[in-house]
Amino acid sequence: MPGWDDELREVAREFICGSDERVAQLRRALGEVERLPTEPRRLSELRRHFHRLAGAAGTFGLCEVSELARAAERLCDQTEAHGGGPSEIVRAEWREAVDRIETAFRAARSEPVGGDTRATARAAVRTDRPGREAADILVVDDDESTRDLLSRLLRHEGLSVRVVATMGEATAALDARIPDGLVVDIDLPDGSGYAVVEDLRARPGGDVPPVVMISLKNGFLDHTEAIHAGADAFFEKPLDWEALVRKLQQLLDRGGAEAPCVLVVEDDADYAAFVRATLEKAGYLVEVCSDPLRFSESLAAFRPDLIVMDIVLPDVSGYDLARYVRQDDQYVTLPIVFLTGEAQLAARIGTVRAGGDDFLIKPVPGPLLAASVAARLERARFLKTLLNRDGLTRLLTHSSFMDRAQAVVAQKARHDGPPAALVFIDLDHFKTVNDTHGHQAGDRVLVALSGVLRRHLRRSDIVGRYGGEEFAVVLDQIQESDAARLMLRLADEFAAIEHRGPTGTTFHATFSAGIAMFDRATMDLERWIQAADAALYGAKRAGRNRVLTHTERVAALRPGIQA
Repeated sequence: MPGWDDELREVAREFICGSDERVAQLRRALGEVERLPTEPRRLSELRRHFHRLAGAAGTFGLCEVSELARAAERLCDQTEAHGGGPSEIVRAEWREAVDRIETAFRAARSEPVGGDTRATARAAVRTDRPGREAADILVVDDDESTRDLLSRLLRHEGLSVRVVATMGEATAALDARIPDGLVVDIDLPDGSGYAVVEDLRARPGGDVPPVVMISLKNGFLDHTEAIHAGADAFFEKPLDWEALVRKLQQLLDRGGAEAPCVLVVEDDADYAAFVRATLEKAGYLVEVCSDPLRFSESLAAFRPDLIVMDIVLPDVSGYDLARYVRQDDQYVTLPIVFLTGEAQLAARIGTVRAGGDDFLIKPVPGPLLAASVAARLERARFLKTLLNRDGLTRLLTHSSFMDRAQAVVAQKARHDGPPAALVFIDLDHFKTVNDTHGHQAGDRVLVALSGVLRRHLRRSDIVGRYGGEEFAVVLDQIQESDAARLMLRLADEFAAIEHRGPTGTTFHATFSAGIAMFDRATMDLERWIQAADAALYGAKRAGRNRVLTHTERVAALRPGIQA
């Protein structure tokens, strides 16, 4: 498989090999301007060719070509601003620029494309590892109470935890296995937590795990030193435990998610190839839309997590496409990064007005492009989490769950693949829990059930708070009997949890569950929900604290227990 530098050199080589056609396009566009000098569309087309060339040439290290094209583009802008068409002096300057561009391309063809061009700068490549059923978290702290409490909280979240007390023990733990996440105190008995983080980051694959640093120190320099060492978050002692665990989960979700999808809207094939190579090497799935008139189709079919868009496009501008995106509420959090040769203040203002999130000027180095995309995706992911996750349980909201369940139904309707189960879970006598022990205790019961679901369900499973005390789960690629057995085990584990009321009294809670398998021939999402809801109602009517499938095959697996 070719390396990163090899791929970019190949893209640069193709760009240079196609230079004759680019020069021919410039000459044709210039000829149209000279034939119809007062026609604004002809001038706009010439400017677009210079604009594209300025950005692409600079990216591939052809600085002279880029500077010549950019100067010619500025002449187009000045001519348009003055009106009345270009003077003979201006047209002569354009002709000279095209001649010099052609000469520079010929010189470039006679030289090998080496590793000194800006295009060969290496972007940060994310190392993907197979996901584990439970993420492995390494906790490094010499305070026993902190270790114990944090371990319990993280295990409650469905995470696997290793705990050590010293820097030496941390080194040994890293030697044994790179964790999926690290929580480390700054002050350790035999050294510094900063050194532990730096050790992790220096190891193969050590750039991936999220790192949270904790400390009694709370000075600004402590925060900045933590960031410099490679930490993703910093918390002061005494710890806000809920905030710490929530932040760690957010960071883990970021690392465990599928590769983000980036839609590139760029009519310049060579520059689009550069952007694709840069972003694919950074771990993204990339789709290129070269025809702006097909943008709507690409947006709907690819469903990108971010758009990289040129401003100067044929027939329609990038601003117009951005406004089109912003009119649809489903794309409210979709980041748009403008990537263009437009350097004027007016272009920046236009970016803001059109709803753009970032503005990069061609030629943009690959690492800067990758870093900008990563930053915008991270912020968008965080906003989506706030919008799509229930604040109490951190499971999907009702609407988010329905959207994802609908996507599963659509996929199953197109392809006769492996079976999928829809499970409805409802807490038994939850009103009694609230009335007897208070709503805060009831909230803790809801959180405990969500923790059980997170601990034992796969990351690929869709888990949501359907409403009130009701939860819903889509289990893909599972047989009905296996889904029933899984829910029975979860019911047993949940029933064994001891909850505590405000006066210190303890109590237990149970749930009932209904399971329905998706039937491609007879079901849409509504009918699937109806089937699972009917099974849940049957479990409730049969005495609660039980699991029932829609076909009632599991009825004999467990005797009824009156809750």
